[in-house]
Amino acid sequence: MQRGLLAQLLSAANAPWRETLIALEPQLNYNEDIEAEYSRLFILAFPNVAVQPFGSYWLEEDQRLMGKSSLEIQEMMASHGIEIAENSGLLPDHIVSELEFMAYLASQEDTQQTQQQLLEQHLARWTPQFTAALRAAKPAPYYSLAADFIEQFIDSEVQAFRK
Repeated sequence: MQRGLLAQLLSAANAPWRETLIALEPQLNYNEDIEAEYSRLFILAFPNVAVQPFGSYWLEEDQRLMGKSSLEIQEMMASHGIEIAENSGLLPDHIVSELEFMAYLASQEDTQQTQQQLLEQHLARWTPQFTAALRAAKPAPYYSLAADFIEQFIDSEVQAFRK
């Protein structure tokens, strides 16, 4: 998570996930332990990794990566002029890609319909399974806090759209 984005998030003083971000912030400095844990959780033994960070894994009946749900995200991004760089190593439905897209949409005018679609048809449907799997993998504290943040953020956004 970039520090600029973190500062923006922390400025949302009344957000229910603010305390989680405050706890997460000191751990943001790069260190080899976080990188090693990332590899253990999301890369080693691919495709049978400890935790799949792709929406399509959780949404597609056959758990196929780059399935229909991935293409939907890719099309949503393209409609807003966003492409995932080929050399990034990310897919459109990677948790990082979807959360960054949500942050981008929140910074733009007239994007509430796309935000709601991304949230209700994608993020809110698969992040509960993702965060449960992340916790079941007994991650280092950084990733436990990240799971807390993702859950709290998605829940607060769902509630905001219901109002």
